[in-house]
Amino acid sequence: MKRQILCICVGLVAGCLGAFAQGRDYERLCNEIEASVGIQVSPNMNSGAYLRTDLSYGYFFLNGIGVRAGATYAADMLDLGEAAGVPIAFAWKTYNIDKSYPDDTFDEEEYNYMLNHSYDDYVRQEIASGVAGFLTRIASCVEVDAGVTPGYLWGRSADSFYMTGDLGMRTTWSIGPVNLSIKPAMHYLLTQNINMGKYQKKLSPAERWQISVMFGLSIML
Repeated sequence: MKRQILCICVGLVAGCLGAFAQGRDYERLCNEIEASVGIQVSPNMNSGAYLRTDLSYGYFFLNGIGVRAGATYAADMLDLGEAAGVPIAFAWKTYNIDKSYPDDTFDEEEYNYMLNHSYDDYVRQEIASGVAGFLTRIASCVEVDAGVTPGYLWGRSADSFYMTGDLGMRTTWSIGPVNLSIKPAMHYLLTQNINMGKYQKKLSPAERWQISVMFGLSIML
């Protein structure tokens, strides 16, 4: 029964992505597939940091609003066992794509600068402008997402469906169609009771908090 619920959740994700894919393409910002790996910890428990891996698909529009969905795996969750889930989140990016065409008109200001300065000065100005633009782009490529992750927990006698509420922030560095990202996030286990074979383990509100830090590589489609 629990596995059937997980299959239904996966089906709902696929349906949502299909509905978004049928939207107006000219308003779309980008499609993005991201693979990430990192650590997950439970601050209020005596457990260490455990490996977490994510695979997600993002769909965004020119106003920066979008949706993310995918799959996640944690080697351990709250000292109860392995966990796999299907994250679904609404997201918002802080930047928009400029839809205007490049301006190929004569730049009189740049022409006058080249007349009154040496070529080395011009090169230094271009390098400084490029570095400033790079730093500005890093600051502007910030994403905030919020959603839920329904999933399944097994191992160490655990055999239980679970759901977390998630809130994360992603900072992205773009290199052509490839993005490098860092994403810290908080997760709160909405499921209070976990099935542990013949009995249930009840978790306190403090025990249900988790923190993850992920490092990702994504490709724009």
